[in-house]
Amino acid sequence: DAEYLQLHIRHVAGGEFSDYVWNTMKEREIMRFTGPLGSFFLREDSDKPILLIATGTGFAPIKGILEHAFKNGIQREIVLYWGSRTLADIYMPELPSEWQQTHPNFTFIPVLSEPSDADAWNGRTGLVHEAVLNDFANLEGYQVYACGAPVMVEAAYTHCVSRGLPNDEFFSDAFFTSKDLAK
Repeated sequence: DAEYLQLHIRHVAGGEFSDYVWNTMKEREIMRFTGPLGSFFLREDSDKPILLIATGTGFAPIKGILEHAFKNGIQREIVLYWGSRTLADIYMPELPSEWQQTHPNFTFIPVLSEPSDADAWNGRTGLVHEAVLNDFANLEGYQVYACGAPVMVEAAYTHCVSRGLPNDEFFSDAFFTSKDLAK
């Protein structure tokens, strides 16, 4: 939607910005920011299948990539692996499930690393990048887009390249917190 920006903000206890957004910010408050400035976007000059790997709010940029691909009629195979600790952490499960119903070239695979008993989870478990590796023995002919926790992005890169993915076909956006940057 060219008219609006959509922000996905995870509430982090003690987080300077997220505490402000969740506890203090008022409706219609004006906030100025700059972004995005990076290189995390869909490469449309390729016909390679696309693997998307997200953790937590790393889904936000992935969502933008997917909406762009669907709007522009991209027909490449697209598989989204979205990892979280529990089912509640996959905060928009209906959206990728709906996309899977309406776009035959799209597959959604949620992966929980620590499902609770209340989740009654029968789906994939473990680390999200390991789920990708369990499904793909050779990634030579793919593009991989990973977004979320730095530890996942680093692990995904290392393991995908070990499975034949060319270095220049891995695109990422690692989400660092202010505490990460202070180290």
